[in-house]
Amino acid sequence: MQDRHCGAMLAIAFALTTVVALTAGAGTAASKPHCVAADTQDLTPTLTAPDWYDARKTKLCEKPDLGDGDVFVVETVNWTYYATPQGSDRWRSNPDNADYSAKDCETSFRWCGNRIIGDAYWFWETCSQRGLSGATVARNIRYWADRARANGPGWRVYTFTETGGYPYSCAFSVVQVY
Repeated sequence: MQDRHCGAMLAIAFALTTVVALTAGAGTAASKPHCVAADTQDLTPTLTAPDWYDARKTKLCEKPDLGDGDVFVVETVNWTYYATPQGSDRWRSNPDNADYSAKDCETSFRWCGNRIIGDAYWFWETCSQRGLSGATVARNIRYWADRARANGPGWRVYTFTETGGYPYSCAFSVVQVY
């Protein structure tokens, strides 16, 4: 009798474990994967990309509408310096060039800032003091490059200094150039 009771309890425990496991798996499978969405409102610069972002796997949520083809996009080969009315220095580049700069940061974090802001040591020192590695900076650059792509033509990745030019912030965002 006791063997039957133990067997029945074991069967119930197994059935409950199976139900819990299937329910947990269903919730995970049903959740929508993250994608990079167009967002022209929240442009707050960040030091790091969101936790869910994976440069190799995360896609754009939608392809941007390029209109009827009348848009002429001027691409920049390097990072272009400009100053804002608020007094902060910025450098911007197109999304493709930003991806190349991200690769530079992965390859040589000490030197990638030379292409981005023209000062490899200052870039490396400032980012390192904030606890950022070359890989972390590269991931963030790629995230913002994808945000620029998602927003459509005319959007560029930028990095900036705080008001007045110092200190350098090591944060990236996007800006529309027209």
